Amino acid sequence: MTLKFSFRAAALGLVAAMGLAGFGSHAEAQTLEKIKEAGVVRIGVMGEQAPWGSIDASGQNIGYDVDVARLIADELGVKVEFVPGAVAARIPNLLTGKVDLQMAVMGMYPERAKVVQFTEPYAGLKIILLSSAKNKIETIEDARSMNIGVPRGAAQDTAITKLLGDVPNIRRFDDDSSTMQALVSGQVDAIGGNTTYKINLDKAAPGNDFEQKVVFQEQWMGVATKPGDKEANDWLNAFIQKIKADGRLEAISQKWLGAGLPQFPASLEGVPYTVQ
Repeated sequence: MTLKFSFRAAALGLVAAMGLAGFGSHAEAQTLEKIKEAGVVRIGVMGEQAPWGSIDASGQNIGYDVDVARLIADELGVKVEFVPGAVAARIPNLLTGKVDLQMAVMGMYPERAKVVQFTEPYAGLKIILLSSAKNKIETIEDARSMNIGVPRGAAQDTAITKLLGDVPNIRRFDDDSSTMQALVSGQVDAIGGNTTYKINLDKAAPGNDFEQKVVFQEQWMGVATKPGDKEANDWLNAFIQKIKADGRLEAISQKWLGAGLPQFPASLEGVPYTVQ
C-alpha cells in the first residue's frame, strides 16, 4: 500500500466515521460565529519547526505561522490559543474540532483538498532532500540505497515514496525534529525536508556539511478549515489579500525567512481556494 493511498484512506475514513460529510450545511459551518462567541480562536501550529512554528525559551509560540495567526485573532477581535501538533495529527485535529483553523505548514495538495478546505496561499517553500556534502546525490535514484528519514505523512514522505516506492530504507519519524536529529546523529544518510530545515540543522549542529541535494516540488501553504465552511473561507481569503496588500505579510516573510514574498499561484490544480 502506498503512502498516498494510506493518507487518503485514513483521511476519508475519518470523515466518514465522524459524519463530517455534512460540513457544507449552514448549521455546521458557523466557525466564525462560534469563535466570536467564545472570544478565542484555536489555531493549529507546529511546535518544533522553526521558522514556521516553535516555542522559545520563555514558552511562547513564535514563527511565521504564529505571526499570521496572531493577525487573524487581532482582526477577529479575539484571543488566540495555539495548539501544537504532530504532522500526522494536523487534519484529524481540524476535523475533530480540536482546532478551529489549521496553519501548521499545511501544504496545499489535491489529496488533502478532498478532506479540508484551503484558502489561497499565504506562504511557500520547496520540498527537498538534504544530505552530507560527501554524498554525491544528483537525483533521488542516487539515494535509493541510502537510509532516508522523513516525517511520517509529510509532503516529503509522499514525494520520496512516490519516486522510490515504499522501500524499507525510508525511515519514518513522528515529527520534523526527530527527522533532523536522525540525520545529525547518523541514523540516516539523508532526509526529506523543506528549504527552512537548514536553519534548524545549523542550530543543532553548527559547522555541519548538510546541503540541499534534490528539489522535489514547490509547496504552497494555505489556512485549512473544515470542508464547506464558506463563511470562514471567504473571510480568511479577504484577510490574506488585505495583509498582502498592506505589507504586513511581506514583513513577516522578511522577519522569518529573510526574503520577500514569492509570486503566489493564481490557482493550483485540484486545490480550490474557495468553497465550491
